Amino acid sequence: MLLKYFKTDEEVVQLFTIMLRNEGTRFYNSILNIWGKEEFIKILSRHKWIFDPDLMRFFIDPFYEHEINFLKDIRIIDLRSQEAPVKTIIKGIEKTSSKMSVQDLEWRITLRLYDMEPQVGELIRKILDLLLARQNLHGFMNEMYVCLKELAINASKANYKLLFERYVTKRQGVSSEKDYYHFLRLFKAEIEEHGNKRLLELAREKDRFINITFQSTRDSIAVWVTNNENISLIEKQEILKKIGKGEFKFEIPADDGSDFTEGAGFGLNLILGILRAFSTDPDPLKIIFYPDFIKIGFVLSRSELSEENQKRAAQKAQEIQKQAR
Repeated sequence: MLLKYFKTDEEVVQLFTIMLRNEGTRFYNSILNIWGKEEFIKILSRHKWIFDPDLMRFFIDPFYEHEINFLKDIRIIDLRSQEAPVKTIIKGIEKTSSKMSVQDLEWRITLRLYDMEPQVGELIRKILDLLLARQNLHGFMNEMYVCLKELAINASKANYKLLFERYVTKRQGVSSEKDYYHFLRLFKAEIEEHGNKRLLELAREKDRFINITFQSTRDSIAVWVTNNENISLIEKQEILKKIGKGEFKFEIPADDGSDFTEGAGFGLNLILGILRAFSTDPDPLKIIFYPDFIKIGFVLSRSELSEENQKRAAQKAQEIQKQAR
């Protein structure tokens, strides 16, 4: 009965979230109990509302995995092997893309890899070129590449932290849950002394990879990065704090940990600054915490990109005219 008073899905989810957070609390003369909550959470998940029990909140997943009608032979590119034929794959994409028409805007490609190794950069640029080619949006290449690279680096680093804790610091009696900042100091020391070499070897040994997905539709361009494992509560809170989504169970002291973030805050701020320049979405960087993996990325409207492209072309023309005078 109560649901009929709410006009949008967001309002229903907000009400349910408030109820979940207050379950067991006394309201007037009775205790709030929620019957069938697990079933309702499952129903919401089928509508892309994903519940995170650590944060006690729902996240909408905007990265709908549409069925593709093109590039089916290269839907997933597995780069986990050090002998992966990257140059051959690039040639295959170039050959396929040369045959694409304006109608071939709906496709998806996923890269599976452990880290942003040097040979991967060229391949990513080719796929981004494929995303941007149909509407002459190549001017956004460098900005999108920077965003994607930062997301991939952060995703790899999240995997490295999980591996470092599980196979190194726990044996020393140190865990991120008990002493987060001491754990970060140890992690930073590992990076400073060995770079990512030992952690990359461990990621290969334990097959702890990330996926980078590129999706093109007629209306939008989407890029997201997926870890194949979840992260700790404090890591979730740190990420949400950096992208301005608050609602924490506790505050992280302002004078702790700032020297041990390995640049992740700067990277996310850089991404937000870039995306907000050509997106009207007030929160262009999306993150969803699934029970056993994480998605983070962005969806950009083709019409908004085209509009921004026209503005940039007009500004450039004005600059040329001024220089000619």
